[in-house]
Amino acid sequence: MSHIKKASLLLVRLTLASMAMSLAYILSTMVIGQTNTTMTPEEASRAGQALFLVSMINALVLSYPILRSRLYGLKLIGTVILVQFGVETFMTQIETLYFNRAVQMSMAMLVGIVAAGALRALIFAPLAVFILGRMKKPVQPEEKNAAMRLSEWGKRLAALAVFYVIVYFLFGYFVAWQWAETRLFYSGTTAIKPFFTHFRDLFRTDLIILPFQLLRGALWTALAIVIVRMMKAKRWEASLAVALTFAGLLSSGIGLFPNPYMPPLVRQSHFFELLSSMLVFGGIAGWVVHSKEG
Repeated sequence: MSHIKKASLLLVRLTLASMAMSLAYILSTMVIGQTNTTMTPEEASRAGQALFLVSMINALVLSYPILRSRLYGLKLIGTVILVQFGVETFMTQIETLYFNRAVQMSMAMLVGIVAAGALRALIFAPLAVFILGRMKKPVQPEEKNAAMRLSEWGKRLAALAVFYVIVYFLFGYFVAWQWAETRLFYSGTTAIKPFFTHFRDLFRTDLIILPFQLLRGALWTALAIVIVRMMKAKRWEASLAVALTFAGLLSSGIGLFPNPYMPPLVRQSHFFELLSSMLVFGGIAGWVVHSKEG
């Protein structure tokens, strides 16, 4: 097959994958029926316009590891479901739950969002694997990833969990917290404290936030391992895949979809925070957990 035909086929497949993601968004919203969500007509119109762009971004960042995957069929579908739901829904909503005093989302709505995210992944994953031609195993035997000792995995997991916490707080303070609207939303005041004073007071008043973010760091690292281990790729490719998957799935929905729980400027601050921080963390995490022999 010529290069032009291959490129054309790939473009068609990626377009269909984007359409599958749009379909997954629409069906999951219809089935779950998040009726408690109230939007103005203008917000509803913007949400409709954003649907295409968010679907395209999310489909593309997931299509990359799918196309470079060493897995096929049901194993690949299951892995994509885990990655999509884990990054896009689970990791975001456990933080929503933690900061719900500021967000003020009802438990019924939170459960509905999680259920819709799960259904969206269940719809998109099999469609994407089929559309991208990864349902059948290749005739030639696949190479296996080199095994890594459990102690080595443990060291990398612990190091990256700590690194995530550093990235989280640095980007949180120097990106999102620089917006007066964000400070007002979470703290009730627009005043900003110096860096060290801010974190000294934060850790004194919130004793759980540090272990909570360490736990999230470990979970993010586990998701990075899943993405890297599913791929048959060079180290830089796996690193890029993790960075794009984390940043794309996490920031696109917050940045482009309006919602009644977070003011536009607060969403905007989180969009830039998440996009930049997860590109950094995802890229480094993918690089670190990739075994040299893989």
